[in-house]
Amino acid sequence: MEKRSIITGAAILMAANAVSKILGAVLKIPLAYILREEGMAVYNIAFEVYIMFLSFIISGLPFAISKLSAEAASCGQHLRERRIVSLSTWLLIAIGAAGSVILYFAAPFFALAMKEEKAVYAIRMISPSVFFVALGTGYKSYFQGVSRMVPVAASQVAESFIKLIAGYGLALLFIHAGTEKTAGGAIMGVTAGEIVATAILAFGYIFRKKKVYIKPENASRRQILRDLMSLALPLLCASVVSNALGTADTTLTRVRLLDAGLTPDDARFLYGAYTGYALTVFHLPVGILATLGVSILPIIAGAYASGNEKSAQKAAGMGIKISVALSVPCAVLMYALSGEILTLLFKNDASALMLKTVAPCAVLMCAAQMSAAVLQSAGKIMTPFFNSLVGIGVKLALGYILIGNPEINIYGSAISAIVSYAVVMALDFVSLRKSLNIRPDLMDTLVKPIFCGAAMLFVIQIIQPLLSGLGTLAYTAVVTAVSCAAYVIALLATGTVSRDDIRLVAR
Repeated sequence: MEKRSIITGAAILMAANAVSKILGAVLKIPLAYILREEGMAVYNIAFEVYIMFLSFIISGLPFAISKLSAEAASCGQHLRERRIVSLSTWLLIAIGAAGSVILYFAAPFFALAMKEEKAVYAIRMISPSVFFVALGTGYKSYFQGVSRMVPVAASQVAESFIKLIAGYGLALLFIHAGTEKTAGGAIMGVTAGEIVATAILAFGYIFRKKKVYIKPENASRRQILRDLMSLALPLLCASVVSNALGTADTTLTRVRLLDAGLTPDDARFLYGAYTGYALTVFHLPVGILATLGVSILPIIAGAYASGNEKSAQKAAGMGIKISVALSVPCAVLMYALSGEILTLLFKNDASALMLKTVAPCAVLMCAAQMSAAVLQSAGKIMTPFFNSLVGIGVKLALGYILIGNPEINIYGSAISAIVSYAVVMALDFVSLRKSLNIRPDLMDTLVKPIFCGAAMLFVIQIIQPLLSGLGTLAYTAVVTAVSCAAYVIALLATGTVSRDDIRLVAR
């Protein structure tokens, strides 16, 4: 397998992810003017149905393909590596074709279930995307497994760009055909984007550098299929349970807001402000940093497959350390500049206190995500799921108590999330130690970065009065630049990041 560092692969994917999210935001701004509130409701409902359906039918397979490809590549089993991709692609073609047909003809059922009958046409327009996403998943997962992130990043950016151009153009084309057709035209941009992304991945795989088969390998198609299913099916079940519990959490929040004495309109406003604004900002850095888990999978899986446990332990410790170190400044900025960030993005800072409250959870969530990625890469597939079940149980119980308190209301959801991810992170760390003998250095991994984050916050408080005359954009940019520089200096001064660390991640 071509050797790449954690940072190299992660940087490529994080950059592509950031560009994709920006392009996605750029798409929604003109669409909002064309579709208005009713059309955007139809568009969003159709997209939610598509994501839910897609995640259900292919959940688990991307990880299984990446893990098996990483293991085969690390052991030089190139025939097995090729057959993993071939077999999984044919399997995904069958699943994707069936999924697209089912989604197309079941569109009225899904639209009715979501209480939006006008979404039938839009759901049908996005249904072909299921097939193209499934087709591209095999190639994408293979590239991630062998640490070739450039084709993945290229397909991701191209998908977002085509979705932007095609979605906007088709919405304008159907603008006089009514809300249903206009929203359907806009969402056809998703299908166009997926076609282009899949083509890039397929060409990247077809024209990749071929590898010569030298030694005999265990490349039985039946065994490969069995290995794929042994990884994918447990993750599929876990995904179904997690989605159900997520729905339960949403329902509980809405119900308990009403129990707290709020009117339906007030409850709707608080929930919309929290999920639509505060959590949108919160999930932006968390989602980008999640790509670190994708980057570390081939390193951990390959090391364990080749019997190099020491290398796996080093990579795991470094991955968790990097994840926390990058998440701390994100959490500090969301905490200290919540109003400014929301004003710049939405011209609305009504949910600033909500973002400030939930900001510390970013560190805990990123640490838990990376720990889960390490555990699954090392073969402990269900361990993170069971740990997250405990965390969700804590969140539901604590949320029930706090959200129903009129003085706390929606802030109870943020507080319960922080406690929940603290529990999940602790359980994942215990699992790393017991199952894999991986012992993250809590001082270097958590304590020192948090201390450096406190120093960063102190610098922000000092310079804020000096910059009060600047506009929101300039003020936010200067505070961010100066405080992040202070954070990096603190990391170096405290020895949180050493020369050995830099050499290891850049190797």
